[in-house]
Amino acid sequence: MSSNPINRRSFWGGLASLGVTAVLTLAVLGGGRLTGAAHAEQQDLPSPVQSLVAGAPSRDPIALSLSGPDGHQLALESYRGKPFLLHVWATWCGPCKQELPKLNGFLVKNPNAPIVPVAIASGDAAKVATFLTQGQDTAISAWVVDKAAFKAWYHAPSLEIPVTLLIDEQGHVRAISDGGLDWGAADAATQLSKVLAHVQ
Repeated sequence: MSSNPINRRSFWGGLASLGVTAVLTLAVLGGGRLTGAAHAEQQDLPSPVQSLVAGAPSRDPIALSLSGPDGHQLALESYRGKPFLLHVWATWCGPCKQELPKLNGFLVKNPNAPIVPVAIASGDAAKVATFLTQGQDTAISAWVVDKAAFKAWYHAPSLEIPVTLLIDEQGHVRAISDGGLDWGAADAATQLSKVLAHVQ
């Protein structure tokens, strides 16, 4: 899938959690140097879920720990033995905010779907939980990941969000979307089942 720097939110380095109305900036991996400004809030049409086609394994097996409200922790290593999707988003990301209600609706209909949404650079889990409650996206768990830990594992010069990663049974990344997925499609659950079935 193609990347559009105007419509995506690309960052690394020193970006902290930003307010919803703040000017969004882009930073590079090396150390928070500003490389430009986002000029639009709209995003491209979302890609079908089935566009997550498993390729060769990449990156080290995922071993991140997520934090949730009330001190809860989730080790992604606990998902070993079954494929899942890791959906990375942020409270200040316009395209993410457009995608969240559709993902929420999908999870309401499919509460056992192996999808782990995680907020990055968005404050602590309590702040993320409040954001989700205010948006009535309460089917989405308020997990957060440490930006430095994610950056160390991801090994890429930039991260564009929203992004969804297909993780295989051994914890390796097998596919990456670089934008929103169409969670509102009538057959999105069927598409997801096929995606997961083809991870070998």
